[in-house]
Amino acid sequence: KQWYQRRVRVSLNPSYPKPTCDDDKVLVKVKCAAINPVDYKASWLLMGTVVGCDVSGVVEEAGKNVKHLKVGDEVYGCCKGSLAEYAAIPETVLGLKPDHLSFAEAAALPVAYLTSLTGLLEYGKIQSGDRVLVIGASGGCGSSGVQLAKALGAGDIVGVCSGRNAELVKSLGATQVIDYTQTSLNEALSVDGTIPNENKFDIVYDCATNSGAGEDYYAASKGLLRDGIRPGQYVAINGSPFFWFRGLTGIGKGSNEHLFFLKPTTEKIGKLNEILSGGEGREPIKPIIQKELPFSEEGLKEGFDLLKSRRVVGKIVFNIDN
Repeated sequence: KQWYQRRVRVSLNPSYPKPTCDDDKVLVKVKCAAINPVDYKASWLLMGTVVGCDVSGVVEEAGKNVKHLKVGDEVYGCCKGSLAEYAAIPETVLGLKPDHLSFAEAAALPVAYLTSLTGLLEYGKIQSGDRVLVIGASGGCGSSGVQLAKALGAGDIVGVCSGRNAELVKSLGATQVIDYTQTSLNEALSVDGTIPNENKFDIVYDCATNSGAGEDYYAASKGLLRDGIRPGQYVAINGSPFFWFRGLTGIGKGSNEHLFFLKPTTEKIGKLNEILSGGEGREPIKPIIQKELPFSEEGLKEGFDLLKSRRVVGKIVFNIDN
């Protein structure tokens, strides 16, 4: 079976042919798959006709050029078309599943956690003791951003979310939560009408702007970046069309403004695995899963309706091999 889209129609195909495995790919028997907003927002012309990017499963066949994976390996990573019983995937976007994670937990990781890892490390240049603001801290990327910022040594981590999710976000590592339904960022961080530099941030990780309801934290975030020899970095996973234009062309883009496309690699997954494993007094990290659903027409509809509601805490995962 596969969950596929063609133009505006999305439905379950119960009899699609098992994909073939070419020389540079592995054939994965999919155990679980998770979904992200891109799975319903992006065109099938860009993403392919089979839906889904997050995958976990077991290697059933390996092409002759595959060097690092073998039949029987438990893997997770990114692919085009994870909502299917089998997926042929380049080994370069897969890694071994950590032993402390279930297949469902591993499937919840790739897009959200690799995006946060890239944003915080490559673009935010996070350092021990940094003060980090995570906007949209209870969603998939936001919750992973809080967890990874803590694991990477951030000092103060301020999460922005609704009040009903405040305790969850604190349990992930946030030292303070701002309830966006009750106050603005400027109001929460101001002292006598101004925001002192000690209340500003080394990294603002924006996981909420342009997420579907007119959110735009760009202007407010720029005023929250620390001044000095090492200025604060604004790292966003989405933005307005104008901000995308600036990000892609470099025209008018500030040196501390970052908007990026995720490029998953085995090396990044290996780095993520190191962090997830814990060590040095840290507990192993597990993702937040709001709901696990069956791989059925009803389950898939429920999952996508929930995702589109923009009220998901963590991730939604489908049990493909059930």
